[in-house]
Amino acid sequence: MATFKTTINISPDDVAKLKSLGYSLYGFKSVAASAGGSPTVWFHLPKEKLLGQTEITWEEEFQAYNSTTTIAPKVTIKASNTIKTDLGELVTIEKDSGNIGSTTGGVDGAVSFLNQDTQGFTVGINQVVNGKSNILCAFPILGAGSSRVITPITKIALIFSTDEIQTATVITKAMSAGAFIDLTSVSSREVNYDTNTGWSADKGTWLKNFDAFADLQAMLIESTSTEEKALTERHA
Repeated sequence: MATFKTTINISPDDVAKLKSLGYSLYGFKSVAASAGGSPTVWFHLPKEKLLGQTEITWEEEFQAYNSTTTIAPKVTIKASNTIKTDLGELVTIEKDSGNIGSTTGGVDGAVSFLNQDTQGFTVGINQVVNGKSNILCAFPILGAGSSRVITPITKIALIFSTDEIQTATVITKAMSAGAFIDLTSVSSREVNYDTNTGWSADKGTWLKNFDAFADLQAMLIESTSTEEKALTERHA
């Protein structure tokens, strides 16, 4: 099982400043899927846990969920059912019950959903971060044999903010300035944070700074749709 890590270096003075002003660290994870989905708060590191070297670790360990919560900005997704799954597996929502099960037969490298019920749901994936499995995205799925295909991507967004937001809450606009970090083809990154100059990575092009109110939905949800059409036709 692959493990990934991002280390954030912060000076002692800036750690003290962040804590005194009530800043916490929020994290988001990128996925590829067709249009209509939203990122959710993947993890929240409270101010008490901020260190001079703050480490975020995550694993390729996944769960799938379905929910009756309607997706909207600042709404917290409440999972109705959650099940362990893996890339390449197919998560089926059963007709009449709305229960979910995971089997083989999905799209390689993705978590696939097939809704056999006659009502729509919100669906998405959880991924283990800092030892806990948390929801990282939310997508609507229609009923009567509709599908969703969600591919996790090794890109994350980090934001220090004084807002108090629960994990699994839909956030479409950045609460504050942040860093978008690409871990494609690597397992770790090391970044720096300064309360005055922001995020940096010794000129690494894999780190992109973004401002408050940046469109997190556009940044974190990469668009693709051909896999869903093929999956739906395969199970028609």
